[in-house]
Amino acid sequence: MLAALAGVLLAVTGASRPWARVSSAVELPGLGQGRFGGAGLSGNDLAPLSGLALLVLVLVLGIAVTRGRGRVVVGLALVALGGALVVGAVAAAGRAGDQAVEQARRGQLEGVPAGSLRVATPRAGPLLVTAGGLLVVAAGAEAVRRGPAWPALGAAFRAPPDRPVVAEGDGEPPWEGD
Repeated sequence: MLAALAGVLLAVTGASRPWARVSSAVELPGLGQGRFGGAGLSGNDLAPLSGLALLVLVLVLGIAVTRGRGRVVVGLALVALGGALVVGAVAAAGRAGDQAVEQARRGQLEGVPAGSLRVATPRAGPLLVTAGGLLVVAAGAEAVRRGPAWPALGAAFRAPPDRPVVAEGDGEPPWEGD
């Protein structure tokens, strides 16, 4: 499950980084061209990547509280969510530059005046989200493969009706330690 948590960290970090930077170049007579104003789009502006990554945290908790076949279901959900992160990152990275230019031309990017637009598309953000998604897929596959054999939470974490009944004189209940 540490791999899933590392995947969440990578995906949230990558989704918050700039995926496209737009700046405007203006022609200054006798001085040449100069950059004037700029704005950026993060991965979260292009797709709900951080939201998907945070859902993985819920599923990691689901692995802890389920047993047997329930862990297989949660593991399959982790695989699907990790795959959605990878596909979302690749799709958003492919259209990041075009979408940034389109928003700048419509005046939706504050600080970018009209003029000839320049776009830079750093690759660190998409790579981090993709790596995080792949880690989540691997963690989900491992939960499907080995999850049913992992130990379950102890009796202290069960709801009162599910706890073992202790007959009087048997000593302490199993959930109360020494």
